[in-house]
Amino acid sequence: MLSNKISVIIPVVRITSAERCVRSIKKHLPGAEIVSAVDVDRIGCPAMVNILTKDATRDWVLFLGDDTEVEEGFEQALTETLATVDENWFGVVGVWTEPGNDQGHWMAHKKMLDLLPDGQFFNEAYEHCFCEEELGDIATETGRRLVAKGAKLRHHHPVNDGHEASDEFYKDAYSAGKWDRDKNTYIQRKRERLGGVAIGFPLVDAQVPVQFFTSYACMDKPDAYSLLVPQFPHGPFSGSLADARNSLVEQAQMTGAKYLLMLDTDQVYPVDTLTKLLSHKVDVCGVRVHRRWMPFDPIFLRGEIGKYESVSEEEAYSGDLIEIDATGTGCLLFDMKVFDKIEKPWFAFDQVDGKPIGEDIYFCSKARKAGLRIFVDTSIEVGHLTTVEVNRFLHQVCKHIKPKLN
Repeated sequence: MLSNKISVIIPVVRITSAERCVRSIKKHLPGAEIVSAVDVDRIGCPAMVNILTKDATRDWVLFLGDDTEVEEGFEQALTETLATVDENWFGVVGVWTEPGNDQGHWMAHKKMLDLLPDGQFFNEAYEHCFCEEELGDIATETGRRLVAKGAKLRHHHPVNDGHEASDEFYKDAYSAGKWDRDKNTYIQRKRERLGGVAIGFPLVDAQVPVQFFTSYACMDKPDAYSLLVPQFPHGPFSGSLADARNSLVEQAQMTGAKYLLMLDTDQVYPVDTLTKLLSHKVDVCGVRVHRRWMPFDPIFLRGEIGKYESVSEEEAYSGDLIEIDATGTGCLLFDMKVFDKIEKPWFAFDQVDGKPIGEDIYFCSKARKAGLRIFVDTSIEVGHLTTVEVNRFLHQVCKHIKPKLN
C-alpha cells in the first residue's frame, strides 16, 4: 500500500481549510503520515516545507497546500504512475491540481534532496512563488520527473473558485512585489544553473528569405542552445517588431540562457558570427550592418538621442572592437544580465522632440542610461537583404554616382 510510504506535509495558515484537507487525506490516503504545523511566525511556505520535511519519517514526501482537498482515486493514480518506472526510481511526481496545474503540488522522494541546492525541496531564496517551478525544472533536467494526472486535488483558491482574493494570506502571497521578486530570483538562479545561449528570430513577416536561412544553418553554434520565435502569430496581423523583441527576451529569461543572440531574418550572416561575438564577453555586442537605403551607411552612433554623430569610416571599417552609444538591433548579442538592469519595456517605438525613434535606438538609450556598455565588432560584416525598385529616380541617382570604370 503506497500510502504507508508517504508523509503528507501541510504548512498551515488557514486552520479551517487545513481541517478539510486532513479529512480528505484520511479518506483517500488512509495509511499516510500527516505532518502539519501552523505558520505562526509567518516565515513563509518555503521555510515551512523544509521544516516539515525534516519531521517527516517516511521516504516519500507529499506537499499539499492547506487549501487543497484530495479526491477519490488519488492513491491508485500515484501507484500506477510509479509502476511505469523501476522500483528503485526516485524523483518528483507532479499531481494534478485542478484546474490543470501539475507543478504546484507534488510528491518527492527524500533522495531527491541530494540533487537540490541546499538540500531543500523549496529553496528559501524564494518568498512564496516560483519555488515549485525550480523543483520541477531540476527534476526534469535530471530525468527524475513524472506526472500523475489521475492523482487529482481540488484547489480551493479564490481564483479557481471565481472570486477575487480577499483573504489577507492570498493577497500577501501573490502581491505584485513578491511575485516580481520571486520571478527575478527564479530567472537568476536558473541562469546560474544552466547558462548557455538562446538564439531568437524577431519574426513579424510570414516568410523569410532563403539566403537568411542558409546562412543561419551554416553558422557555428553551440551543441545545445534554445531557438526562440515571438509568442504570437506572424504575418499581416502579427505584433510589432518591438513586441517581437520583448517576447524573445522574456522567453530567453525563462530558459535560463546567459546570452541571447537576436538575428533579423532579412540578413545574411558569416559562419563565425556567434563565435566572435561570444569571445568579447561584454554587455551588448553588435556587428557591421548597413542600412537598406542610400547611402547604405552602417549605424554606429555616439552621443545622445537627437545629438548622435556617426563614427568615422576609418573606425567603422577598422576591424576592431569599438565602443559606441547606439546601433541597430539587426544582429546583437546580449548578456542577459542587461535586462535585469533596465525596466520594461526593453524595446519600444517612441518620440523625442516630436521625431520618431525606432526600437533599436530606444533600447540603446535606456541601456546607456543604466550604465551598460555597447560594442560592435567591425570585423564582422552582415549582409542586409533588400528589394530595390528600379525606376527613373534610381537611374538618375546612379548617373550621378559616376563609378570609375576599368
